[in-house]
Amino acid sequence: MCVLPIISQTYCDFDNISKKKIVNESYNKKNLKNSGYWNLGFKIHIDSNWSETKSTYDWCSGSGVWSDPYVIENVTINSGNSGSCILIENSRVFFRIQNCTVYNSGNGFALNYEGGIKMVNVTRGTIINNTAIGNQIGIFLYNSENCSILENNANNNSLGISLEQSKSNFLVENNANRNDGGMNLYFSDNNTFSGNSASNNTYSGIILLESNNNSLSGNTANYNTGNSGISLSSSNENIVSLNTVENCSYGIGLYLSDNNTLSGNTADKTTFYGISLEISHNNLVCGNIANYNIGNSGISLSSCNENTVSLNTVENCSYGISLYLSNNNTLSGNIVNYNNNSGIYLDYSENNTVSGNIASYNNNSGILIYYSNKNSFSGNTANNNYCGINLTSSNYNYIIGNTFLDNNVCFSEDQFSIENIFSDNKCIRDDITDDDIIQPGVIGAIISSIILVGLSVLYWQLKRKDK
Repeated sequence: MCVLPIISQTYCDFDNISKKKIVNESYNKKNLKNSGYWNLGFKIHIDSNWSETKSTYDWCSGSGVWSDPYVIENVTINSGNSGSCILIENSRVFFRIQNCTVYNSGNGFALNYEGGIKMVNVTRGTIINNTAIGNQIGIFLYNSENCSILENNANNNSLGISLEQSKSNFLVENNANRNDGGMNLYFSDNNTFSGNSASNNTYSGIILLESNNNSLSGNTANYNTGNSGISLSSSNENIVSLNTVENCSYGIGLYLSDNNTLSGNTADKTTFYGISLEISHNNLVCGNIANYNIGNSGISLSSCNENTVSLNTVENCSYGISLYLSNNNTLSGNIVNYNNNSGIYLDYSENNTVSGNIASYNNNSGILIYYSNKNSFSGNTANNNYCGINLTSSNYNYIIGNTFLDNNVCFSEDQFSIENIFSDNKCIRDDITDDDIIQPGVIGAIISSIILVGLSVLYWQLKRKDK
């Protein structure tokens, strides 16, 4: 049985990581009204004129307060490839758009993107159970806050759902599938994405760009073959937890992103990396599963410093966990078995702490150290690999208290590696028994017998010559 070590000050607290909906059901679904069905021959545009719209059209009801929001319901709009189907601007009252079908919006540029449902400078809106098809953006929020986007289908658009310069919104149980891109956050902070599906998109599932303090939990982003399932770029202090990303080009990627938490995610079967960090610092990568990423590493750090990678499982990848040009990181309590190359790979990386990991049954080395100096390896188990630990041109490393059992080669250190310290490591083969070991006395007897036989043969040969 594998028992993971206790890791000081490093843990995955799933209970405090946002998986919950954080949606006020009494607000979102209270006093739902039964209305008729309208197939409109025109687009809806409300610019803070709710009361006028209500008094003019039967498809709008309510009074704009919490207990009686304005409601647009059961409306179908074909935008005819021009403008947005429903455009709400400069609204500060409570409103709901529900059970509507919007399609064929126009295509705009930059800040004038069009959508099936577009909200600009809006608060207190709820968009629930709508269908957006064939739009530039299915549902689009710009400079909007405290809105709820719930249980919508934004499929087969150029982009499913997008938030730009919007904060403190809730996006829960939406589908953004089969678009070019699934769900995007641009310059948007403090939003919650929970239980959404962003799969089968041509490009990426979920993208965060310069967006901070967001929570992404329990989402599914599979089969996004053009890029990543979930991607963060220049985005800090986000929580990415309990998401599932499979069969994408890349799984979960961080670029120029610091102080994020990636925990409890599954990132399997990607073309390249399962979880990838590049030029990203002080992140916690904890309790994730990254298996069958055959193109490269299950978890990869490149030019990354002071990250903690702990309690992850990485199996059946090309490499398990790899570090390149990455310093002062901690790798602890990970399981990195059955990888095609090596379990843990350090390349031009220094001052890292690698402790309490299990790196076994890898085709090459359990731990491979290449041009990497001043690292510490302690309490690791690397069994049944070709080589337990392999050092190439690597100096001043500490290899202390590790277990290397039943490897073809216990450890290897080339001639260019100097002043590495090996201490208290277990280095034996499990398949050797007492019967296989030749004792010193037996060896002496065998050698003596060989010498006596040789002398005897020489004596009789000389005797024949004398005759």
